[in-house]
Amino acid sequence: MNLSAVFLRGVNVGGVKILMKDLASLLGDAGFSPVKTLLASGNVILGSTGLDSVALKGRIEQLLEARYGRMIPVIVMDTGELEQIVAAYPFSTPEDGVPRHRYLVLTGSPQDAATVFRHAPAPGEFERVASVGRCICWEVPRGESLGTELSRHFTKAAAKTLVTTRNMNTIDKVLGAMQAMSR
Repeated sequence: MNLSAVFLRGVNVGGVKILMKDLASLLGDAGFSPVKTLLASGNVILGSTGLDSVALKGRIEQLLEARYGRMIPVIVMDTGELEQIVAAYPFSTPEDGVPRHRYLVLTGSPQDAATVFRHAPAPGEFERVASVGRCICWEVPRGESLGTELSRHFTKAAAKTLVTTRNMNTIDKVLGAMQAMSR
């Protein structure tokens, strides 16, 4: 059995409401086991056999479209990939007194991440941004997550490519749960 983290894009925004218990039931009924949802923002850990991440992504997207009547894209990462990304997160907390949110902007591929990163505006004061694999690491002062040029860039990029953003606290919880489940 392989454990994978599945991050749904666009859940509980724009009128799309997916209850995590319903999502867990859908995936469990489809034969995935174990299935664990975390928080209410479209984060799932599931076990599967015989499917690589591309096939798993396709299967989950099929199930979601059949159930909810619209395409809901997902990003799938195995434990090893998520561990590597978390370990490579390049920023430590600076001693400047500015409280920040730490985010991971997830994309579908390293090429997508490179394109989104390459076209990104310069970070604002107290923002930091770096590309790691198929993710973009982004720190922004608290209270400014929706108002900076970078945040608008990531939102705009999501209209053209598969992009979803998670707070690093969420990523840490997902990874911790995956590690606990694999013991």
